[in-house]
Amino acid sequence: MTRKFTLFLASMLIVFSAGATMPTIGTITADEQPATVAADESEDEGFWWGASFDMASNYIWRGFDQPYAGGNRNMFDPALQPGVTLGYGNFYIDLWANRSLISTYTEFDVFLGYENENLTVTLYDVLWGVSEDMSTMNPLKGENHSLTATIDYTLFERLRLHWATTFIHSGDKLINGKQAYSSYFEVAYDFSLSEVDFTVAAAVLPFAADYYGNDDFGVCNLNITAGYEFEFDNGATLPISGQVMYNPMWNECFWGVSVGYYFSLDF
Repeated sequence: MTRKFTLFLASMLIVFSAGATMPTIGTITADEQPATVAADESEDEGFWWGASFDMASNYIWRGFDQPYAGGNRNMFDPALQPGVTLGYGNFYIDLWANRSLISTYTEFDVFLGYENENLTVTLYDVLWGVSEDMSTMNPLKGENHSLTATIDYTLFERLRLHWATTFIHSGDKLINGKQAYSSYFEVAYDFSLSEVDFTVAAAVLPFAADYYGNDDFGVCNLNITAGYEFEFDNGATLPISGQVMYNPMWNECFWGVSVGYYFSLDF
């Protein structure tokens, strides 16, 4: 399957998703960086908002160590990850940040999304190193900026399919200098045992892209996550999770734990 045809199929799926989803709560799982707070599943229209705060033992995303990409890795690099979401009906905007305490890696993400039942579409902008150079806040300038579109579809309430394609990134280039459109595809399955929630996932990079350091099709993420969520009378939750992840491309294994606090309100 050619790169252009693959991107065409992904684009058609996004167009087909005239009804997508609201953000789902996530921790340091392998799939796309989560929007902050899940929306109420009721069909009531109106504004709603939520906030979250996670502390993770390290920042691993899509099978890659974000703070130490391309350099020496540190299995323990505590990361503070606050987020806030504002939504109206099935539409939402989500702001999310990461601050790693040892590597001082900083990231700021802005998500725009729409969710309906089992289908979610998002467009999100990533800025990293913003504490060092605020000029990266301008998406048309600076090299620490990327723009990515994603689509998520859930089958049988447990099987999740995730596709992401990066459309703007200064380092995402082919040998001829053209945009590589680096993409990521993940399949994840959720299940529960003794009130503990588990997720097993596998992900691939479908074609060559320097952004991820792969020359061709490659498996980049095999992982299992276990989590438990404490619930409070005010509707807030405190999720705790642990994860083991293996990246066959880099032949590296990562582990991580995370604890968070989430709440949401309608108004």
